[in-house]
Amino acid sequence: MPGVLSRESADQIGVEVARTKVNGGRWGVEGPPAEAYSRITNPERFAPLHDAALAHLERLQQRFDVERVEGYRLDQELEKAGLTRPSIRLTPADPRAAPIVVAFTSFPAVIMRCGLLLVLGFPECGCDACDETPEGELQRLAEVMDDVVGGRFCESIRIPFLGDAEQQWELRSSMRQTRGGVRIARSRARAFARGRSRTFEWSPWPLRNPSGELRR
Repeated sequence: MPGVLSRESADQIGVEVARTKVNGGRWGVEGPPAEAYSRITNPERFAPLHDAALAHLERLQQRFDVERVEGYRLDQELEKAGLTRPSIRLTPADPRAAPIVVAFTSFPAVIMRCGLLLVLGFPECGCDACDETPEGELQRLAEVMDDVVGGRFCESIRIPFLGDAEQQWELRSSMRQTRGGVRIARSRARAFARGRSRTFEWSPWPLRNPSGELRR
């Protein structure tokens, strides 16, 4: 597939692309024709994702006690595709809460890192076969951000005695549960796990109160 984050690209950077989109469902039970996997019709329909992500990040910054950093080269793995503007990182004041980094690609798409290893694309592909819709991707983007901010996000790293390591993740709320995993190089897994627990149960983001102090 010609997507924003193809399966091959995801394997190269050791991340899992979530298969949680709300798509148009136009192909029916027979599925899409073969040529639809290599065709992208009107990718500009995803352009509103950029403004929506910026607005959501602004709301998060106003409500929660976070540090905002904006610039290029914040996360080189996210910035392999061409960017239309600087990336944005929000880091909660509480180190137990997961940071997020958002990159804005020229596809147009939004690519977001949550916590340490989870990277998601909105849309994840963009080809006609996947039939993703702007409305569905806007909904998915908001849901993922809400789960991370609400502390409903877990990551873990498994390093077996032999073979590749595995990164696993889970996003959950009262209405849904999404999980995934992907193999990663042992050296990469060890680098992330060094000095840390191999399971990261991320906490909710701390609220910002009127005095600017951290609300516990």
